[in-house]
This record gives sequence, C-alpha cells and structure tokens, in this order.
Amino acid sequence: MAADAATNGTPGTNGRLDDRAAQDAYLDAAYRADAAALRGRLLALTRNPSVADDLVAAAFVRLVAQVRAGRPPEDPGAWLYRVGYNLAISGGRRHVVATRAMPGLVDHGVGESPEDEIVRRERDDVVRDALATLGDEDRELVLMAASGYRPVEIAGMTGRTNEATRTRLCRARGRLRGTLLAGGLAW
Repeated sequence: MAADAATNGTPGTNGRLDDRAAQDAYLDAAYRADAAALRGRLLALTRNPSVADDLVAAAFVRLVAQVRAGRPPEDPGAWLYRVGYNLAISGGRRHVVATRAMPGLVDHGVGESPEDEIVRRERDDVVRDALATLGDEDRELVLMAASGYRPVEIAGMTGRTNEATRTRLCRARGRLRGTLLAGGLAW
C-alpha cells in the first residue's frame, strides 16, 4: 500500500527517495495506510490505549529516521508492525525489571536524629582524645586490632613476636579503657 506511494515520488538508485517531497509522500501514504491497523495490533498486545498510541508514535519516528537516511523499507506496514512489536516487548521487559527493582530503591529506615548525631560526634571526640594519650606504637596496635587484624597478623606487620604483640596490645587496651572511663564514656 504505502510502498506504492514510494513509486509516486522520485526514486533514486537502489530504491532511495531522492527529494524531500517524495519522502514526505512516502511517509504520508504509510501513515494513512498503516497507522490505524498498527494501533489496533499494539492495543491488542498492550491492552492500554495510551501505551499503544505511544508505541505507534515511536514506530513512526523510527520510520521517518529510516526514510530520511535514505533507507525506506520495501513494506512499511510490515516494518512498522515489527518495530512496534519490538518496542512493546522491550517496554514490557523494562517495566518488569523496574517493578522488580522498585522495592530496593525505597529506604524505609529513619535517618539519625540530630541529637544522636551530636552524641556520636562527642563520643568520637572522646575516643580520639583517649587514643592520643597512647604512644604511637600502642595506638598503631590498637587501631590495627580495631580494623580487624588478628594479633598474629599484627605481629607479622610490626616485626614483633606474637606473644610480645599480644602483651603490648592487652596493656594498650587497658590504658585506653582507663582513659575512656575517666572521660565519662561507659565501656
């Protein structure tokens, strides 16, 4: 149907439409011949009139791009149906993925209150000050242990024996605990 309109224009070599008027005639004929049938097919597929209208519009936008690029399809009705069908399937897949991912996008947790934030900052300051009272080597041992390193690993990294590292770490923790208790932080 609409392919006949292409022959009314000025076809160039390889079935191309050479001038803008011929392209417009081709597109107009394709729209008149295939838009209603395409909408009906997509409406049956999607069961949603607004989605079907959007898909028809998207399919025709792609047809315009094809024609303007000099590649008009031989059977625009079949081409439009395939493009519309592919768009519907892709949209359905995106909808399923979005629906599945949606619960993870909502954070139902309540943020930290301003009071809790201030208490946390004050506690961090007390701990920071207490760590500053330790010597550099003891502070390093305590921070490594707090980061999850085991005494054996700390010993290997610091070049001490396992027993010496454990003893020194125990004493450093004891001094830190005493400083924290004196600063009013319950252990």
